[in-house]
Amino acid sequence: MKRYFLLLLLSYMCVAVSGQEYNGTTGLLHVPSAEMDTVGTFRGGLAFLHKKFTPDQLMTRPEKKKYNTYSYYFSITAMPWLEVSYACALLYMHKNGNSKEPIGYYNEDRRVNVKLRPLKEGRWWPAIAVGMDDIGRFNRIEDGTNNNNYFQNFYIAGAKHLNLSNNELGFHLAYRYYTSKKNSNQRGVAGGLTLRPAFYRPLRVVAEWDGRGVNAGADVLLWRHLFMQAALVHGQGLTAAIGYHYTIPF
Repeated sequence: MKRYFLLLLLSYMCVAVSGQEYNGTTGLLHVPSAEMDTVGTFRGGLAFLHKKFTPDQLMTRPEKKKYNTYSYYFSITAMPWLEVSYACALLYMHKNGNSKEPIGYYNEDRRVNVKLRPLKEGRWWPAIAVGMDDIGRFNRIEDGTNNNNYFQNFYIAGAKHLNLSNNELGFHLAYRYYTSKKNSNQRGVAGGLTLRPAFYRPLRVVAEWDGRGVNAGADVLLWRHLFMQAALVHGQGLTAAIGYHYTIPF
């Protein structure tokens, strides 16, 4: 019954605006896309991330156990072809890194993300975007205890939308390369489908393959500014977010 309730909630919470609320950049749920928000759009938000959603490298030390966490972000679509975001994820760890100290959310992982779209979608061709999450941090000792490039990855993404009797069907494909060997199971092809039905075009239904499993989710923008997103991760855990969006009226 609980799972059916979550699926019903996800099906209700949908709208045309899309975003990766844990990261601040536009996309599907976990998978990046070649879509861009309206130029001049500022976003800020908070997210709850289920442990199935986060990279395998994000574990407690020395127990090596995955955990649920929280994140927050700020972002801007500075140009029609450029998005930049600053995001943080809370780290569940022993205080001062000492295993004899209490465990809790005593630190955070900070990262800057950049997305470029050199090719905008046209009638006969898809949009193409490239990006990097957690720029400027390269850890050569991937198996060391100080390795903290949890979310770092490069990606290239494509998106094409088709109009079928006023129903908009979107096809999204991406290739991601996570730099840490500990996250190597997330390297490779990812993608998804989006549907905006003719009877209510602001509605957006999303299904995606994130490289490890299937996610289903939805977004809603209320009163033009309050943005909410929810996702059922691998059919097991709920991830949710809330944010504020504002677009400068040029």
